[in-house]
Amino acid sequence: MYLAHLRVENFRVFGAAAQSEGETDASLDLSFTAGTNVLVGENDSGKTAIIDAIRLCLQTAATDYYRVSQDDFHLGKDGRAETFTIVCGFTALSTEEQAVFLELLTHDRGGAAWLCVTFKAQRMDPVRNRVSVTTRTGPDGNGPALDGAARELLRATYLRPLRDAEAELRSGRGSRLSQILAGYPAMKDQGIDDYDPEGDAPPSTLVGILRRAEHDIRCNDAVSDVSQDINSAYLQRFAIGDDVLRAKISVATDATLARALERLELNLFAESDEWTRRGLGYNNALFMAAELLLLGKSELAPLLLIEEPEAHLHPQLQTRIMDLLRDKAQGPQEDGRAPVQVILTTHSPNLSSSTSVECLTLVVRGRTFPLRRGITCLTGEDYAFLTRFLDVTKANMFFARGLAMVEGDAEAIFLPALAAALGMPFNEHGVSVVNVGHVGLFRYSRVFQRSGEQIPVPVACIRDRDLVPAGTSEKMRGSLKCWDEMTEREIAAHVADLASEDDGPVKTFVSNWWTLEYDLAVTSWTMARLMHRAVKLASVAERSWPDAAKTDQVIARADKVVDRWLRQKVPLEQAALAIYRPLKLNSTSKSITAQFAAQLLASTSVTKGDVPPYLVDAFKHLCGEAAL
Repeated sequence: MYLAHLRVENFRVFGAAAQSEGETDASLDLSFTAGTNVLVGENDSGKTAIIDAIRLCLQTAATDYYRVSQDDFHLGKDGRAETFTIVCGFTALSTEEQAVFLELLTHDRGGAAWLCVTFKAQRMDPVRNRVSVTTRTGPDGNGPALDGAARELLRATYLRPLRDAEAELRSGRGSRLSQILAGYPAMKDQGIDDYDPEGDAPPSTLVGILRRAEHDIRCNDAVSDVSQDINSAYLQRFAIGDDVLRAKISVATDATLARALERLELNLFAESDEWTRRGLGYNNALFMAAELLLLGKSELAPLLLIEEPEAHLHPQLQTRIMDLLRDKAQGPQEDGRAPVQVILTTHSPNLSSSTSVECLTLVVRGRTFPLRRGITCLTGEDYAFLTRFLDVTKANMFFARGLAMVEGDAEAIFLPALAAALGMPFNEHGVSVVNVGHVGLFRYSRVFQRSGEQIPVPVACIRDRDLVPAGTSEKMRGSLKCWDEMTEREIAAHVADLASEDDGPVKTFVSNWWTLEYDLAVTSWTMARLMHRAVKLASVAERSWPDAAKTDQVIARADKVVDRWLRQKVPLEQAALAIYRPLKLNSTSKSITAQFAAQLLASTSVTKGDVPPYLVDAFKHLCGEAAL
């Protein structure tokens, strides 16, 4: 069995369910797979609320206590909700599991058995923060109460964000390590006291060893001398009448398995077996290993909730942790044990890129969008493609409020600087740039396309038109068509074909004339001058990177050429071809040119009229109409 469904109403960011047709459904209705489930998205989107909802409903194996407060009730336009409901539904129960929860099960129309746990909270006294809570079974909470053995069997294991792993593994009363060890099957018989004070055989159980330690300590000569001295020299003099006071030094604990386990701690050692304090990251990995050790021995619905497993881990170790979690969740387990179901949240592109897209759920502004097959517009080939090519730099798209999909390095370098120069900095609007490298542009954008409710993340696919203007030399033209030789209908059909994959939040913005660099140069003399400077600087940088003095010299020479074009009234289209020529013929790097162009923008006053219209429209789509 595994947690297959979570329904939440009026809890934190999640609002009420729709009560009538046409009404907005603000509740959460989320399905999980039996293996690894990774929740991705920006801060405050609802990821932690999902984890906490499961914690509230099922409770956790650790001793941490979650108290419902007024802040947990959804705050909407009509005020704060009076009640909230959380329903966790388990399915795929084996015959043995159905027998364990027999009186608590419900069946769907297809006859499949479900174990539904319903948690309800109601505000009683807002001033005193008093809240009434109930946990019952059944999808509507009308079944028997969940208590006793059933409650214990369903507890989830929870690893909080920014956890103090070293403290969790330290010895002490009620330590998490003692709880983990107590649940390990091999510890079952360690609570037997097999110490015989009269025998010679050493004890083999932990309780027996602890009892023998107590006996040996009491019999120690130094301890005996101290006890005798206290009794004879001091306590005997305090006695009144028949009252006899005697003291005995012993181990400060009772000889039980729980106390024995609370004396243990888990540490990392070097190969020399010499202990040294290790960093937060490795202690965090050690803590996760200890939790998985216990979960791996569970026979019933082991559920692991982790917030930000990347905490304190360097990128390579993040990937290793993800591999381990995936193996425990999806690979065959020893002794036929149930695989661990993992539900985790992350802000790490490293973890996201090392996870199959099918296992990801995008959480955006209180709405959830699983990326499993059959839900998105991705094809089977798309999933295979993304498995190969979705790397760390591209995985930042799962955490953005807007996405600019571009075809090369030049666009990825220059467009953020241009947007900032126009007063629409991408970082302030949460826009990420994903460079797909000329291939698979729509394979990435289709992640955000689906039937039904659309993901509220605007995606701008910025593409070159790749039609050359009149007067372009055959060497520069290559196999491209000239738009002067085409009818308006043919040009419109060509552009429409480039944008044929548009749907939902995805919109394609095709260059107005040819490519990014040519379009920048042909739009205005301001941008033509900037691009000519950048091309000349990039040409010099091929031999040696220019210092400040050399940069000024190159800019001065480039400006003389532009000034001559202006005096001679050279058409802007002709100047743009001359500027673009070294880039098209690969004698100058486009990416280095873009780097210099981005730097030059800092000292260039640019208006909307100086910029190609398709880029202005793309920026509006990403940042909002009001941003420009």
